[in-house]
Amino acid sequence: MTTAPNTPRPRGPRTKQKPPSAKGVATRAALIELAAEMFAERGYLQTSIRDVAREASLTTGAIYGHFRNKAELLAEAISSRTDTLLETLPRVRPDAPAHVGILRSKSYDYSRRRSLRALILQGAAAALTDEETRDRLRDEQLAHIESWIAGYEATRTELGIDPSVDLRSAVLYTWAAEVGLGVLEAVGIEPRTKRGWADMAARFGRALTLPPEN
Repeated sequence: MTTAPNTPRPRGPRTKQKPPSAKGVATRAALIELAAEMFAERGYLQTSIRDVAREASLTTGAIYGHFRNKAELLAEAISSRTDTLLETLPRVRPDAPAHVGILRSKSYDYSRRRSLRALILQGAAAALTDEETRDRLRDEQLAHIESWIAGYEATRTELGIDPSVDLRSAVLYTWAAEVGLGVLEAVGIEPRTKRGWADMAARFGRALTLPPEN
């Protein structure tokens, strides 16, 4: 989970292309949102491109005009939900290091990200048997993770994080808690209270400022 100011995620080399029209941008965004809802509610494997096209009142050819395949559509849906539900930084109290306040705030709002966790869970299940889905989701997840790591690295001193902390492990640990919660939710297990879940996240954040145990 991101807890530090983000640096731009690296992008691959771009070729010169005609900028998409405003209508094209709006259509693509609407398809991503629609697919996110359908994949989360009906299941990724159970939802076809034809299903998405039918729901959007479009042809399958129109869908493929925006996305190479269903795996790309899933990855874009997860990335979009991550941007809007997780990476928008909240206001935090000034009485704690920024990363602690952000961890607490984001963890308190965990219920808002149920659909995101459901999407990731659907993708993970599909990735077990589909190499293309696995590779596409790996790239999507790594883009966010590397950005969060870079944000920590750029502000380590400001945040008071101990020099011995392995920031990659710290980011993976917090993200594993977020994704793992999705697994528990799928079988009907949830935190008892928002406050308790947020408190555990804040405790972890404060632990990053502590020296290592001997």
